[in-house]
Amino acid sequence: MKTRAVAVCIVLAALLAFSTEAFSWGNATHVYINDNLDGKGSICDANEIYGGLGPDIFNFMFQDPVLLQYLTALTHGHATEVWNAARTKREKALAFGFVSHNEVWGADRTAHRAGITYGVTDGYVIAKANELLTLAPLPPELGIPEGAAAEIYHNVVEIAVDILIKEHLDQQVGQKMASAALARSSEFPHLLVRAYGEAIAGTTGLSNGEAVRFIRASERELRNTTVLYGQALMQDTATAVNLLSEQMVDLAEAFLGQPLPVEREAAEALVADLVYVAMWLSADDFAGEITATITFVGDQLSRRGFIY
Repeated sequence: MKTRAVAVCIVLAALLAFSTEAFSWGNATHVYINDNLDGKGSICDANEIYGGLGPDIFNFMFQDPVLLQYLTALTHGHATEVWNAARTKREKALAFGFVSHNEVWGADRTAHRAGITYGVTDGYVIAKANELLTLAPLPPELGIPEGAAAEIYHNVVEIAVDILIKEHLDQQVGQKMASAALARSSEFPHLLVRAYGEAIAGTTGLSNGEAVRFIRASERELRNTTVLYGQALMQDTATAVNLLSEQMVDLAEAFLGQPLPVEREAAEALVADLVYVAMWLSADDFAGEITATITFVGDQLSRRGFIY
């Protein structure tokens, strides 16, 4: 028990370090939302879906937390820069998805600012994370502050909702995610460069060429991780939970820059256990919130003139 407690403490500390900049809705949730907005056909739908994941391109830049905070604010709070930079129909499809993700009036607003059917004062994901923390709190002897634990639990809820979407709303969501990443237009990196290259270069001190290479490398990593996430969701539920729990521990190791100094099995089991509890907590109301979010985002996009 002592060994497990130490393992839990170390893993949670590592997870906390990157969780504050993690997704507000999970990947599969964004895929489902974009797949059910007013698409324009198979080619455009694939680009809309992948574009909808685009704002999370810089989420895991653990080596520079200050830069990470700036880049996250840039892509989530200034998404219209991508729309303004779009020229071709494929770029408009990518930008349409990108803009839909924003946290001001897009999909992420209902995740962590103002839910529609649940968590109306703080967002669905945050409300569920708080409920999970009350139901399954961390052992007090670990010394993890409640606020820190809540940040960790946000990630768990995001995974749980993604699994529930795969189970109950769209069994092909993983396939759609991976296919969209593989089929995304080669124009996307260039679109991001036009939208954010100058701002990133000016803020970071990078040359224009270095900023271009940085954006392209980040998009390439996003594409690769999106394919892997989608492939995990193609499996049965138990396997998907295990694979995504492993991925979460991988991220903890990436932050630390080395393997965790504990058995991976203990870390993965901890995350998986919490995911199952979060799934149980969200099973009755997640679908209503996602449906309401789709309606809300679609209306916002239309009223603000994001039509192509």
